[in-house]
Amino acid sequence: MNQPISFPSPAPDLRLPRPSTEKWAATLAEERRRLQEDQDALRDREKNLRDYEERLRVWQSQLDATSHGVIPAARGLRASLPGLSYTPSAAVPGDEAALQAGWEKLHRAREILEAEQSHLRDDRIVLREADAAVRQREEAVSRREALVAERERLVLAAQAPAPVVVEAPVMEEEDASAVKRLTRAPFEFARSVLGRKAS
Repeated sequence: MNQPISFPSPAPDLRLPRPSTEKWAATLAEERRRLQEDQDALRDREKNLRDYEERLRVWQSQLDATSHGVIPAARGLRASLPGLSYTPSAAVPGDEAALQAGWEKLHRAREILEAEQSHLRDDRIVLREADAAVRQREEAVSRREALVAERERLVLAAQAPAPVVVEAPVMEEEDASAVKRLTRAPFEFARSVLGRKAS
C-alpha cells in the first residue's frame, strides 16, 4: 500500500552566468573614470595642503622673528597675509613677561567664553525640552478637561430627575369645612354687627 515516493535527481548547474563582454567593458570604463577622478581630486587636495603648509611655515617664521625682536624682511608675506601687521617694539626685558601675561589672560578669557557658551547652549536645550514638556502637559490637560466635561454631561443627562407633577392637594371634607368656616367668619361677624345696628 505504501509506495515509496521517488524524486527526480536534480541536475547540478555547474556553469555560472557570465556578464556580456559589452557590459563588462562598460563597467571597467566606469571604474577607470572614477579612479581617474579620485586621483585628480587627491592631487588637488595634496597641492592645496602643500600651499597651506608653506603659508604656515612662513607665518611661523615671522612670528618667531617678531618674538625675538628681529624684523622680518619678507615683503611677500605681507602680500600673502594682508591681515597680519608687524609693529616693531623696543626690546625691553619686562616687555616679554607682560606679553606672556597678556597671552595667558587672552587664553583664559577664551576658555571662560567657551565654557559660558557651552553652558548657554545647554540651558537653551533644557529650556526647549521644558517648553516642549509644558506644551505636551497642556495638551494632555485640555484633552482630559474635554473628556471630564463630556462625562459630566453624560452623567447629568443620565441622572436628570423626572419632571415632577405637582397635583393640587385634595382636601378632605373636614379640612374643607374648617377652611370654609375660617374664611366666612369675618363676613358673618360683619353681618352680625351691621344687622344689630340696622335693627
